[in-house]
Amino acid sequence: MTSERTRGFGKSGRHSAAATTLAASKLFGNAGVPVRVLESISSEPSGPVSAESVKVIFMVVGWAEIRSAEESIAASSGTILTLPAGLECSGTPRGLARTVTFYAHPDYLHDQVRWLGGVHPLVYQLHGAINGDTGMQQLQLPANAMRALAPRLVHLSQLPRRSENEFAMLSAASDVFAAVGRYAGVPARRIGDGDPTQTRPRAEVIAATDLMRGQISRTWSMETLAREVALSPSQLRRLFNSQVGVSPAAYLARLRAEKMAELLATTSMGVTQAARESGWRDATVAARNFKKRYGVSPREYAASFRVRDRCSNVDCRSCGPA
Repeated sequence: MTSERTRGFGKSGRHSAAATTLAASKLFGNAGVPVRVLESISSEPSGPVSAESVKVIFMVVGWAEIRSAEESIAASSGTILTLPAGLECSGTPRGLARTVTFYAHPDYLHDQVRWLGGVHPLVYQLHGAINGDTGMQQLQLPANAMRALAPRLVHLSQLPRRSENEFAMLSAASDVFAAVGRYAGVPARRIGDGDPTQTRPRAEVIAATDLMRGQISRTWSMETLAREVALSPSQLRRLFNSQVGVSPAAYLARLRAEKMAELLATTSMGVTQAARESGWRDATVAARNFKKRYGVSPREYAASFRVRDRCSNVDCRSCGPA
């Protein structure tokens, strides 16, 4: 099982009229487990591209249109798409979009999912993808659920490509699938939690979210942000509340907590450094916002990932006596 970062929706580069096929030999090489995880951050169109694998695309951040020859899906944070092997698709982000895509060889999937029931929504889609369904299958999680999943997905995509990490990656992938099953039953809106609607926000709102995400350490004010996107402060506040579900200030605090969670999950940074890198000037304020968002302290959150990584080593003795 391997992972890395790429650009575009499954293929690096700009849109091309000729479809590109990602061969199984290129995707998996000599990996023991024919599964690969790729992270993509892009604001440019990509595709059309197909793969000799089943694809599960997690829309982590942003908005995009995903197209096949037969259909078009407006994806937003929380969208999960399952594509059968060989299906050509293209992606057009609306602003900056971030995805994590699982690629799995159909034969390997067939051997695995036949032991699983179809009640789990993602397993149900995988059954369809390997048993004749030729289209894109969509599952929509609440955006707050995808934000909670994001550090796990990014952690999984950034694990080094070494055979000794395969157990850790399969374990992390299992955690992701289990979490999807739990979140699939969560209502799409929770009072005060700020899930955006499924309708794509106005261009000015997308631009403002991209600015805050790209300059997360900047000292933003309502006036400065509104000026950057050519709106009045009152207009920007009203649009955020109606189309994103929270104020710009609350959205920025959420971005910083999510960035901090990602750093704690994917690096060896300490809590203070991760808070600083995420734009917080006060580590105490950062920790308070983090616990409000994730339900545990930053230190406990980081420890949960680092213990798992240590235990991916077959010689690990920290989990108990041999």
